[in-house]
Amino acid sequence: MTEEKEGDAYTVGALLAVEGHAVAFCHPHGGAHHPCVGLSAVGRCPLLTEPVDVVVDVRIDGGPPTAREMGATCALRHTTPLLIAGSAPDASTLAEGALFACPPDAVTAACAGLDDGRRA
Repeated sequence: MTEEKEGDAYTVGALLAVEGHAVAFCHPHGGAHHPCVGLSAVGRCPLLTEPVDVVVDVRIDGGPPTAREMGATCALRHTTPLLIAGSAPDASTLAEGALFACPPDAVTAACAGLDDGRRA
């Protein structure tokens, strides 16, 4: 899970967890100063530690890409499918590389066919 703004991914992540998906976050909890858990002292990048089925980028406001969406860029670099929950940023690598986009409330249905027991 990654996000446009701090805190946006936690509600969607909780919904995925309730549906039985294993969820990992690209950001340390409460880590407003660290846009990437892999660069913080408290964790490692989920893309490097376990197989990941899909990276979900939560974009509630739909503005231009932010530093908190580094995980979405990493997903594209690692050829991990990217799902944008919300509005894809216009004319960006994220919009071009995303597997698909859906409203945030449709993420659990969108991820249902992409999960084989790995992480969302």
